[in-house]
Amino acid sequence: MSLALKNAIVERDVSHLVFPDEVQVLRAEDGVMPAGPTGRVGPSGVAPVPGSLDPAVERLGRAKRPLIIVGYGAQAGLDAVIRLAEELNAAVVTTFKAKGQIPDAHPLAGGVLGRSGTPIASWLMNEADLLVVFGASFSDHTGITAKKDTIQVDFDRMALGKLHRRHDPVWGDVSVTADLIRERLPDGSDGDDQREDVAARWALWSEEKKRRQRDDRGHGVNSAAIFEALTRLAPDDAVIARTWATTPTQSGATSR
Repeated sequence: MSLALKNAIVERDVSHLVFPDEVQVLRAEDGVMPAGPTGRVGPSGVAPVPGSLDPAVERLGRAKRPLIIVGYGAQAGLDAVIRLAEELNAAVVTTFKAKGQIPDAHPLAGGVLGRSGTPIASWLMNEADLLVVFGASFSDHTGITAKKDTIQVDFDRMALGKLHRRHDPVWGDVSVTADLIRERLPDGSDGDDQREDVAARWALWSEEKKRRQRDDRGHGVNSAAIFEALTRLAPDDAVIARTWATTPTQSGATSR
C-alpha cells in the first residue's frame, strides 16, 4: 500500500491495488498503525543544475514585457512564482487546468489562456517579448505560442521541450527555481510595469461581458447572465461541480 501511494505521489500516476475478497475482510493486528511517507518519499525541492539558470536569467533581465504562464504542475510553487512576478511587474496567466491558482483580483493576474480563456490573457501573450512558463504541458487547448522566446521550468524532464524546442529549458522544482531566478535578477530592471495594462484589459472585458448579458438573442436568459448571478450570489466557499463535454478533434478522435 505504501509503495502504491508513493507511486501516485512521485510519478503523478494511477495506483491500483486489487485484494482477494478474503483479504479485504481480515482484521488488522492490535496496535498496528498506518504507514506514512516518512522514510519512503524524499523532499521534492530539487534545485536546477549549477549554471543552467544563467541563460534564463540573462534573457529575463533583457526583457521589457515578460509574461509568466502557470500550469497545473506549478500549483505547489505558486507563492514563489507570484513573488517573481511582483519583482518583475510581469503579468501572470494560467492554463485551463490551473485556473484559479492566482486570484483574478491580483493586480498582475490576466486570467486563463487558450480556447477556454479570456481575451485579456491572449492580448498579454501577443504583447509579450518573453514567455516564462512554469509547470505547463503546452497542450493545443492552452495555445502557448511557439513564436516567442520562452523560458520553460518544470520538475519533469520529459516535459521540457516536449512539443517544441525551447530557448531556455530549466529542470528544477518550480518553487525553488522561481526564488533562485528572483534572487539573481539584475538590480534596476527597466521592464514595463504591466499592472496598468492588466487593469485596462479587465475593464474592457467587463464591459464586453455586460454587453453579452443584455443580448439574449430573443431566447430568454443567456449563460453570461447566469454566470454573473453566480459570481455575485454564490458564497466564497461554494463547491461547484462541472461536467466535461466530449468533443471531436481534427483527427476524428474525441477529447475531454
